[in-house]
Amino acid sequence: MIKGRDERDATTFESENIKLEKIKKIVIGIPKLKLGEKKIWDLILEKVKDSGFIVKEIDIKHIDLGVQTYYPIVFTEFFSGTRKFDGRRYGKKIEEVCGEEVLRRILGGKEITKAEFAGRYYRKALSAKKLIADEFEKAFKEVDVIITPTMPLLPWGFDKKLSVEEEYAADALTCLANIAGIPAVSIPAGKIEGLPVGMQILGKRFNENKILSLAREFEEK
Repeated sequence: MIKGRDERDATTFESENIKLEKIKKIVIGIPKLKLGEKKIWDLILEKVKDSGFIVKEIDIKHIDLGVQTYYPIVFTEFFSGTRKFDGRRYGKKIEEVCGEEVLRRILGGKEITKAEFAGRYYRKALSAKKLIADEFEKAFKEVDVIITPTMPLLPWGFDKKLSVEEEYAADALTCLANIAGIPAVSIPAGKIEGLPVGMQILGKRFNENKILSLAREFEEK
């Protein structure tokens, strides 16, 4: 429904329909730097190795900077994008009616874009984004897809309160696709201690067909 080019969105492209295919041969990359809990990675590695596909360990530098790169960009662009909700057109300022997390991002973006910083943190984050994107592009010359856990930690119960920093750190693996500008999909991988674990498949740009086809292969095994 959302494929193809939108004349009102300059970031969209012409694209073909997704046609799932039978994956017979593929090289799966596993990052050497394994962010998060070892037992989660062990489950993912076991599932990948049992798949029968070729598995290769790859070195992707700077992925440990994903969260620190992602949030300054998100905060800055979120702040910029919400300035139109200033109360003049829609009746109320967004700061007056939004939830806690939205307000946190607005205030964070406002702080980052203060005149005395002159965009310094935003530009540094964009530089780091380019470094990470280049690392992924280099990795995809060795492998067809990259697989990681979806989350670096197990789901926490309602009785456990994480700090804001800990909650943001939980995005360490999912924010990488956004930073690198590549497609990714998450599927169930199994359970640890009765808790669900997700597996994330990342692919080259415009390679949605391959990652969705591979996701189906794993779900059917």
